[in-house]
Amino acid sequence: MKLNKSLLFVALGFALTGMAHAADGVTKKITLTAQINDSIFVSKPDGSTWYGTEELEAEDYKQRKFSRTLPIRVWTKGTEFNVSLAQPLKMSNGSKEMLNPTVKFGHAGGEHLLAVGKTQQVKQSIALDGGTDEIHDLKISADAPGGASGNDGGTYSGDLVMVFEPVAATGQP
Repeated sequence: MKLNKSLLFVALGFALTGMAHAADGVTKKITLTAQINDSIFVSKPDGSTWYGTEELEAEDYKQRKFSRTLPIRVWTKGTEFNVSLAQPLKMSNGSKEMLNPTVKFGHAGGEHLLAVGKTQQVKQSIALDGGTDEIHDLKISADAPGGASGNDGGTYSGDLVMVFEPVAATGQP
């Protein structure tokens, strides 16, 4: 009987020790942000999100010129906003760069080349929801590197970073 009780206590001790060494829980954290800007909102035409990764398309089978037009929706509290490039557009495959990258912003007032340090003022006229809301065309283009070896193959990528700023009302009578 003493042997049975001893074995029972030993088994109970192992069970309690195993429970004490059970794995700790895993804590996971996600940082969420939401930006609310009362003066300007820039998005895809449906008003939901901004663009992620987009591919420039070859203009023909020679694959020397590439382009893409993206519609952009801008809602602003006023009637005007400024747009410019925050940095030059460079597309590289690690060793070669695309040539002549250009970014143009098309709107009712025409089409303008965007550049770093060159701000374009855009006037909107479609009144909606306490401001103005219009869809504009962002036209991106670049030429293939055109090296003498003809070995330009590969994936070229780069970041297009633009700045959209509302224009403050001047308070003119």
